[in-house]
Amino acid sequence: MDTSHRTRTERWAGLALMLGGFLMAAAWVIFINVHGPTSFNQDGAFLGKGMFFWGVMTSAPPSLLIALGLILLYPQLVPPGVRLVRAAFIITLIGLTVTAITDLVLGAMGPPFLMPLLGFGLILLGVGNRHNPWMQGIRRTIVLLIGTLLLIAFASFLIPLEFFDRYGGYRYFGVAAYFLPGLNWAWFGLGLWREKWMEE
Repeated sequence: MDTSHRTRTERWAGLALMLGGFLMAAAWVIFINVHGPTSFNQDGAFLGKGMFFWGVMTSAPPSLLIALGLILLYPQLVPPGVRLVRAAFIITLIGLTVTAITDLVLGAMGPPFLMPLLGFGLILLGVGNRHNPWMQGIRRTIVLLIGTLLLIAFASFLIPLEFFDRYGGYRYFGVAAYFLPGLNWAWFGLGLWREKWMEE
C-alpha cells in the first residue's frame, strides 16, 4: 500500500471512529434521560422519539461505524503472523457487529450478552500489540481502557436488581458501557484523523 493511499485510509478510519464514538456518548445521554436511571422505563421522549429509538442509536450505528474504522485499520492493527492479534481482531468485530445487528432487529438495545466478549477482544488486541510501533502510547492505552470499561460495565449489570435500582445503577452501567468508551473511541479517531489530515 503506497503512503498516500494508507494516509487516506487511516484518515477515513479516524473519521468513522470519531463519529461512532461521539454518537455513542451523545445518544447514551439522551437515552438515560428518556429511560431513567433504574430498570423501570420512565417513557420519556426526545425529538419525538422514545427509549427504544435512542437505545438503538446508542448501540447499533456507533458499533457499525467503529467496526468500519477498525476494518480500515486492519493492516496497522494486525501485524502479519501474529495469531493472537488476528484472533482478538475477529473477536472484537464479532462483538461489535453481532450486537449492532441484534439491536437493529429488536428495534431496541438488547441485553449486553456480548459485552464481555468485546471487552476481552479489545484487551487481547491491546496486549497482543505491545510490540507494534503503530499501537504504542495513547492508542494502545485507549484500546485497553475501553476493554476494561466494558468488563466493568458487564460486571455491574450482574448486581442484584434491588440494589442496582436503589442507586440508579443503570446510569453507572451506561457510563462504563457507552459514555466513556464512546468518548475514548472519539479521542482515538480524532487523533488519527488530525494526524493523517496534516500529512496530506
